[in-house]
Amino acid sequence: MDSRPAWTASVRWGLPDVLIAWIAGVVAGVIVAAPFVNAAGKVPPSGIAASLYAQNIGIVVALVFIARMKGRGSLGADFGLRVDAHVLRSLGWVAAGVGVALVGNLLVLPLTELAGLDDSAQDVVNQFEAASPLVKGLLFPGVVLLAPIAEELLFRGALLRALQRRWSPGMAVFVSALVFAVIHLVDPDTYYYLPAFLLLGLVSGWRAVVSGSLTQSIFLHAGFNLVASILIVT
Repeated sequence: MDSRPAWTASVRWGLPDVLIAWIAGVVAGVIVAAPFVNAAGKVPPSGIAASLYAQNIGIVVALVFIARMKGRGSLGADFGLRVDAHVLRSLGWVAAGVGVALVGNLLVLPLTELAGLDDSAQDVVNQFEAASPLVKGLLFPGVVLLAPIAEELLFRGALLRALQRRWSPGMAVFVSALVFAVIHLVDPDTYYYLPAFLLLGLVSGWRAVVSGSLTQSIFLHAGFNLVASILIVT
């Protein structure tokens, strides 16, 4: 009797497809951000907001195509995307995500103090504080809603499930969390936050494996991002 999870049946996508989806998002984000680059070679908040939407939408669209061409045909069947209509339960996982972010901040604090990164982090906050209300209004749902959905689909949906075919659930969770954290090193403004990203990846991956869906992971991620987004829009 086959003991593999149901989502492994008739699935031909794997790690190369995860990489393709990630690259599709990066390329989409770069293309959209390019017109916003200023004379100093910097991307202003408006460009960052546009790039954020393009990158995450690019990831989701790529995964839709991968599911239809190589999988069971949908983001739910292939990657575990579910909708939990229970409001209180959902809010509970958002609150848990806020808790993970606060613990992550405690882990990061010694690194920022040793490396003297407080000023650079504050510069990022100041940059977004100077953004227009429209840009802030676009950033908030992008950071709190769209990014958690796209990133959980990619890292805890496609990547984690691809790794589970090769390794034990514990090893798959750890590797997917490590990849998730390391990917954020490409952003020079958030590299010191790696321990917090790793913590989120571990908790989110654990819940994805236990529950068999991304519902809890997405709300956890939304709560985690909520902490950062409050600094942006206030």
